[in-house]
Amino acid sequence: MKKVLAALLALCIVVLPATGYAAAAAFALNISAKEVLRGGEITFSGTAEDDVVLKIIRPNQTTFYMDVIEPANGTYTATITIPETQDFAPWGVYKVAATSGSSTVNKIFSVVEKLGEGGTDPEEPSNPGNGNGNGGTVTPPATTIPADAGDSTGSTIMPELGKDGYMFGSGTLASAANSAQGSITVELPAATGDAGSALNFPAETLKTLKDKNLDLIVTSGSSTIRFSAGSIGTSDTSASSQVRLVVNTVLTSDAKNAVNQALQSNPDYVSTGVVLTATIQVINGSSVTEIHNLDKPAQVTLKLTDDQAKQIHSGLAGVYYVNGKQLDYVGGKLEGNTFKFNARHFSTYTILEYSKTFMDVPAGHWAEAAVKSLSAKHIVSGVDQQHYAPNRNITRAEFATMMMRAVDYTGKAADAAAANSFKDVPAGQYYTDAVTRAASLGIMSGYGGSFRPNDPITREEAVVTLVRTVPYFEVKDTGKGAPAFADKKQISAWASAAVDQAWKLGLIEGDGKQFHPKAALTRAEIAVMINRLMP
Repeated sequence: MKKVLAALLALCIVVLPATGYAAAAAFALNISAKEVLRGGEITFSGTAEDDVVLKIIRPNQTTFYMDVIEPANGTYTATITIPETQDFAPWGVYKVAATSGSSTVNKIFSVVEKLGEGGTDPEEPSNPGNGNGNGGTVTPPATTIPADAGDSTGSTIMPELGKDGYMFGSGTLASAANSAQGSITVELPAATGDAGSALNFPAETLKTLKDKNLDLIVTSGSSTIRFSAGSIGTSDTSASSQVRLVVNTVLTSDAKNAVNQALQSNPDYVSTGVVLTATIQVINGSSVTEIHNLDKPAQVTLKLTDDQAKQIHSGLAGVYYVNGKQLDYVGGKLEGNTFKFNARHFSTYTILEYSKTFMDVPAGHWAEAAVKSLSAKHIVSGVDQQHYAPNRNITRAEFATMMMRAVDYTGKAADAAAANSFKDVPAGQYYTDAVTRAASLGIMSGYGGSFRPNDPITREEAVVTLVRTVPYFEVKDTGKGAPAFADKKQISAWASAAVDQAWKLGLIEGDGKQFHPKAALTRAEIAVMINRLMP
């Protein structure tokens, strides 16, 4: 079995080469100690015929270590050094899962403050897992959070470090809420976001936030997540339940493998190495409920290093949800050294560059930059994998779809769509939602109850729509006077003002002399027009 996993990016962890001494035997896992101190070493060894995937989970349920060990002469061994800080190596029981072929062995060890004062026998794991090879990653029962846990200054909470991560209590939140105007901010130590430490707080505080209409802002290292009031939906807000939020911005082996797996099926994408993995759980005793979807999108801000920001092509970069082998475009925008996007659910997100090249839009083509930029934003796409068809006329349905993608990219459009009022726009078509939403927002209109989705859109029709979308973008007047098109009299009266405004805003140019208002718009022209709207 080919080695496919990379070494985990964990501080202070060193993997030693595998050594062997005997013929291959049945798969087994041995741990050198029941307990280990921070800064100390612990060795994992055993017999195996195939590569061994070794995964270790911290007490707060984040990934501490993961690697593939290649056996030599039927045996394998790996020694790791336990980091010396609480953020990277919290005290408690660590769950170990070793997998080789179809076999998995689960064991545990403890990181302790002093040897001999506790720890569990690794030969008798208290939580052996569920038999699916995940290494017993079930969240342990939550401990009670004191009401006064953490400190608050104004509307800002500084959580305190507990056994299972950082925490704040209901009383601390209530105190912050008394000073809050619109939001409460929880400030975690800078390293916690990188390390994937957990934030725990009573579930009843979610009701407090919702009742007081307060957003919850969680900052940790290189990430900030703003949850709208009531966006973390759960029916369990009892005093005995807790919410656990874990955010990790390190490119761990798990995250790297997930991204690489998706990239294998999408060769036009390039990884930037920037990731965010987040999980939300509601814990009541030994019952754990995962919250995947949010009732309202969370606003996520990732702070990049100077090197990361310099290496990212802002016109081609976007945030993607890693959905197995599939990449779902989320959007986002690079502003200085920060990348901002909205997340409707939590899992693994990554920033990728999408550099799509079409055979019929070669380098130097007058629409090349616009097509490439809008392809990266997934506003336009090719007619197939190799061709964009720049000279092909565009229909009104296609135009509506592209324009609404551009408007949605700004994040300023309303979510709700009005009822379909067009008799020639059937339900279930690729353009149905875009057309009805464009009409409800006043961006496009029809003709006597018909939309004419399959008709080519004319240049003057397109410009009217273009101007109606200007409030969703940041377009400035160029200071130019009225256009002097030779065919100005051919422009319909209902389109004349829009053509003048589009000219002054730099959205259109014509061919230098004429506007050709009745001519059909081409796919190259619409790409250039929309690209001029985009920031």
